[in-house]
Amino acid sequence: MVFWTLFQKFTEKMKYNNMNEFDFIEKYLSSKKNSNKFSLNFKDDVGHVNDNIFSTDTICEGIHFFSEDDPSMVAKKLIRVNISDIIAKGIRPMFCLLNLSLGKKANIDWLDKFMKGFHSDLDFYKLNLIGGDTTKTLQKSVLSLTIFADLKGKKFIKRSSSKKNDFIYVTGSIGDSSLGLYLRKNKNIKISKKHSDYLINRYLLPQPRIDLVNFINKNASASTDISDGLYSDLSNICKTSNLGSEIYFSKIPLSDAAIKIIKDNPSLVKNILSGGDDYEVLFTGPPNLDRKKNVTKIGKMITGNKIKLIDFDDRIRLDGYKHEI
Repeated sequence: MVFWTLFQKFTEKMKYNNMNEFDFIEKYLSSKKNSNKFSLNFKDDVGHVNDNIFSTDTICEGIHFFSEDDPSMVAKKLIRVNISDIIAKGIRPMFCLLNLSLGKKANIDWLDKFMKGFHSDLDFYKLNLIGGDTTKTLQKSVLSLTIFADLKGKKFIKRSSSKKNDFIYVTGSIGDSSLGLYLRKNKNIKISKKHSDYLINRYLLPQPRIDLVNFINKNASASTDISDGLYSDLSNICKTSNLGSEIYFSKIPLSDAAIKIIKDNPSLVKNILSGGDDYEVLFTGPPNLDRKKNVTKIGKMITGNKIKLIDFDDRIRLDGYKHEI
């Protein structure tokens, strides 16, 4: 989220305060005089200055990746979680700044492999690296990218522009990454290697919907990527658009692997609604947008200020994933 990485260094100091990312923005940013048209009141994933949109995201060792992960995959994840924000705006990203705070385990071999993967994805997504910074930490690595694009007269799709009776759509399948992280941490779960590999790979290597960027720009009324969980990110669209919503749990698209692991472990159903790091796109718009491949209609925007789950009665906490600080 734009601005958030500026405050990562406060993580250890503030983690006992039970404050999350959204609380921080509300308390220290949104209501202050530095909130302005360029920041979109800090209620979107991008900032907008002089016909450019900007975003930044950070990944941390031990949270978003692990020391045993392939460094080239870590590099690709760093790029992909960042371009996801701008793709969700219906814009193709163009430029980036790289900031590396390298920990104890990031030796020269690790860095060589990381940069090989980094340059590979720069080429794949046609990104231009124009600068950055490097430093060291005493413990774990913290990696950040700032990404931006020239609008060149194009509109971009905000979170706050949904309308009553717009339909709600998601791309791809939901919950896979969260389930993959769960498997990384709980290796005793019985699941086939095929399904386990699929879910873990979805956690390790997001697939931002660059193929749908023009479709989103042309058709979506409001849009965001699913980084904090479906429920939480839909709540952001609702709050900023001053609307409520109703969604059908049974219509949320699930992968075969997710269906299997939830069938065997019913408590994991919460990962579908509140698990983070899918980096799919959640957007609203007119009817029939689900005619497009990899797009599924799951509900509708309504009056009010609540999300109604039409066919879901499990009593779980539906706060979505939130970055604690």
